[in-house]
Amino acid sequence: MSTNPETSVDKLVADLQLLVSDAEAILQETAADAGERATAARTRIRDTLREARAQIERVEQKIVFEAKVVAHETDRFVHERPWQAMGIAAAVGLVIGVLIGRK
Repeated sequence: MSTNPETSVDKLVADLQLLVSDAEAILQETAADAGERATAARTRIRDTLREARAQIERVEQKIVFEAKVVAHETDRFVHERPWQAMGIAAAVGLVIGVLIGRK
């Protein structure tokens, strides 16, 4: 069973966002702990989570941008070379059919 790379990336981003949200919830729940070390730890964790969330957003934006570039280039190729595109699609379909037929 193969996975779609876009689906894998979407799942990874969603999992990371869930992890950050859970960590933020833990910070909120432990906010009543008044120790100096606890306060310093919460501050460091909050800063790390803020940076992680920003980094997730940057990665997600980069992936979306690159996917749009690839889609545009593919569209341009298909319009400029329709017979080659059909040949490539047929070859890929044949390979997939052979691989599926072996199982």
